[in-house]
Amino acid sequence: MGNFGYYIDVSIEDIKSPLPARKVFFKDEGENENVNESPAITPRTEIADQPVKTEEVKKENKKPLILIVALAILLLLGVGIFFFLKSRTVDKTVTLNYWGLWEDESVMNGVIADFEAKNPNIKITYKKKQKDGYRGLLAGRLEKSGEAEDVPDIFRIHNTWIPMFENNLAPVPITTVTNIGLETDFFDVYKSDLKVSGEWLSVPLMYDGLVMFYNPELLSKAQVEVPKDWWSLKKAAVKITEKDDKEKIKVAGAALGLTDNVDHWSDIIGLMVKQNGVNFIDIGSTENVTKLKDVFSFYTLFKTSDKVWDETLPNSTQFFASGNLGFYFGPSWRIFDIQSLNPSLKFEVASMPQLPTTSSVSTSEVGAGAELTNIYWASYWTEGVNGKSKYQKEAWKFLEYLSSAEVLEKMYQADSQIRSFGQIYPRKSMVAKISSNDKVRPLVETANNATSWYLASNTWDDGLNTQMQKYFSDAVNAILINNSDTDNAITTVISGISQLQQKYSLIK
Repeated sequence: MGNFGYYIDVSIEDIKSPLPARKVFFKDEGENENVNESPAITPRTEIADQPVKTEEVKKENKKPLILIVALAILLLLGVGIFFFLKSRTVDKTVTLNYWGLWEDESVMNGVIADFEAKNPNIKITYKKKQKDGYRGLLAGRLEKSGEAEDVPDIFRIHNTWIPMFENNLAPVPITTVTNIGLETDFFDVYKSDLKVSGEWLSVPLMYDGLVMFYNPELLSKAQVEVPKDWWSLKKAAVKITEKDDKEKIKVAGAALGLTDNVDHWSDIIGLMVKQNGVNFIDIGSTENVTKLKDVFSFYTLFKTSDKVWDETLPNSTQFFASGNLGFYFGPSWRIFDIQSLNPSLKFEVASMPQLPTTSSVSTSEVGAGAELTNIYWASYWTEGVNGKSKYQKEAWKFLEYLSSAEVLEKMYQADSQIRSFGQIYPRKSMVAKISSNDKVRPLVETANNATSWYLASNTWDDGLNTQMQKYFSDAVNAILINNSDTDNAITTVISGISQLQQKYSLIK
């Protein structure tokens, strides 16, 4: 597409009775009290009939023994079954360790209590971890047995960490995918980020990305409108910028062009690269090299030729909060930071600028009805299940509960009690519930057209994103220092991308 280029872009045994068999005694002649009596008193001829009577006696005597044995067996079975079921009930109660990052225990404990009440045999232990060093700590713990107490059964990761944790993640069961509508009701970007070889590896509970913040007072003063494309933004930034007698910037038009003091610069460049059609799988081709070069050239213009931002300014978040920056780019959670830094600042949020869809459109025509791209940037956190956990069934049951619309709404309401709004819903069907919020609407309305890549800022991973950012920041700095000598810088960054693609087996 090259659009930036246009502007430079127990079995049981038989139980035998312990009693001896009863013996039947017969009086003989020596036992008669009167020996002189006739022996006909107990005739020999009647002895032949006695065995029949003896068997009847034996049978009569065995009946109570059989009854006693049967009752004993039933009693033993009853006691055995009781203790067996009791032990099974105890063993069935499991405890799931859940590691989170951003949600306070006060928010999570409420929904956890509701789940435990409905599922008394499952207990959840939630721990909010610190962001610094989290990725390394998690990676180390997941190498341990799933039975260890200090190993999480459920944990939160960034969407761009999938290549680093693919071997640790249990695939989402098909029943869970179906039950929660993962394929149908969740934003499309999740399919490209969280599915590997046709299997879902994670369930998202939130969404975030990149939006454009602007100061309406500064735009009004400079008589510029909210730009919808990058070229219009470039022109507006120049008009907004104010300098003192020594050419020092007092009011900056846009926080773009550098890396050190531009928060979320890597997300911005990542979006530009996606909008310009760069294919990272074939990054070494002439076409992709040219498109990548155009992006670097365009981005650095805000510092070099336009001079709407420079290294003497504080970081972009602080400067925007001070009221002296026209355009600032960041995720939704930066809204809370800015409101905290300057509660009285009036600012608005809009969707990210786009590129014209064809390179034949001149920069003077852009903004006057030209057809634009419809590509936005996603960067969010998602929940995974430990592939070594012996309680995966229970873990997915809990995540089905957490990702339900009812519980997502409960968490949103709980979050809204401690900040201006909660975690943005990941479901398409829930967009209408929060689109009335002017600062959230630009993000949720564009979420289904978002994309992501391994240039996500503020993941603190010391891994894939951090390493990729190093290659890109070096390229930006090289171009600025060497005055538009982009060829060597692009060669180096492409080499870095290729190395990381092999190291992490990247597929996009």
